[in-house]
Amino acid sequence: MRSTNFKKAVSFFALASVFSMAGCQKDELLEETATAPTPPAAASKAVEGKYIVVMKNGSAASKQELRNRLFSRLGINQNRVSEVFNGASDGFTGNLSKDQVLQLRQDENVAYVEQEQTVQLEKAVATLSAETTTSTTATTQSIPWGVARVGYGDGTGKTVWVIDSGVQSTHPDLNVDKTRSKSFISGVTSYEDGYGHGTAVAGIIGAKNNTTGVVGVAANATIVALRVFDNTGYGTLTRIYSALNHAYTYGKAGDVVNMSLRVAASTMLDDLVRKVAAKGMFVVVASGNSSIDCKVDSPARVVATNVYVVSNMDSYGKFNASSNFGASVKYAAPGTNIKTTWKGSGYVNGNGTSYAAPHVAGILALTGGRVGSQGLVTNDPDGKPDPIALK
Repeated sequence: MRSTNFKKAVSFFALASVFSMAGCQKDELLEETATAPTPPAAASKAVEGKYIVVMKNGSAASKQELRNRLFSRLGINQNRVSEVFNGASDGFTGNLSKDQVLQLRQDENVAYVEQEQTVQLEKAVATLSAETTTSTTATTQSIPWGVARVGYGDGTGKTVWVIDSGVQSTHPDLNVDKTRSKSFISGVTSYEDGYGHGTAVAGIIGAKNNTTGVVGVAANATIVALRVFDNTGYGTLTRIYSALNHAYTYGKAGDVVNMSLRVAASTMLDDLVRKVAAKGMFVVVASGNSSIDCKVDSPARVVATNVYVVSNMDSYGKFNASSNFGASVKYAAPGTNIKTTWKGSGYVNGNGTSYAAPHVAGILALTGGRVGSQGLVTNDPDGKPDPIALK
């Protein structure tokens, strides 16, 4: 950026914004005001010749054995396999020929074969708040309008898994679980947030109710950072799937998973979201920021018990024109001009469904699965106004 006062903002949405193969998406801005110029759009891209293969359910030993048999039978050299994942689902990502893909899709032991996607989060303008919380500088605590609108409480002991760009573990206003947090970027072990978006999401969910900074909806909730985007905002479908698989394996009923992100339609990702929800975990998804029906994106198109797709409204209860909409959206929540935590122990004002979703994640963490309503959002383009979320 041209000034050191500007930071890279995210959105895989980073919904402060991700991009779908279905069309160009508008990037979200992290800024001081709610009216900023629209930045260039970008798109997720299918990776030519690279595929994700998910095995059908079975014991860990049998799945590994079946995978090795597939490698041998189809002549898949293991040096062409870039990533292997295990847990609730077992599989691998690798460079495969068209014939190998065809045979895998016909194999009775294979559940899914999908083309890999890469996602590059756009750079956006981010103006840091004049307030900065450091070990030597205290600031006055404020309650962001969104948190005040939906309600807040003590989230101590509640766990929220944040699949994003990582979270700053040393931010004085956040309670990050350093044991369970994990990076899913190959060759990178750090789950620290080099992009900013994950830290912003975490603050809305669980910023501490102390004397500095801001307050989150479920203040002092435990944040588990599952990092899938690197310092440049680059991510892949494999990473996202692996992180959600990890949350399913190690999470428990009553935990919350926040996914302020999206990809082009992915049946395997949608099905894993349903599986996590069926376990009794609550999955919160940002609807997106492209002013379109989210039925074309994953996982925002998922309709299932314990899955909460969230649209963006402003402080007047008006549907934000950039927000995606559709039948899968369960609630609208504050997502316009939202103050929250930022990397570097700072704070930022942000816009987008990435910021709306974590309000609902905080509510679910507090209530164990109950979301109230405080009326309906206005100007919802699908003609069926979303209820406004309330603790």
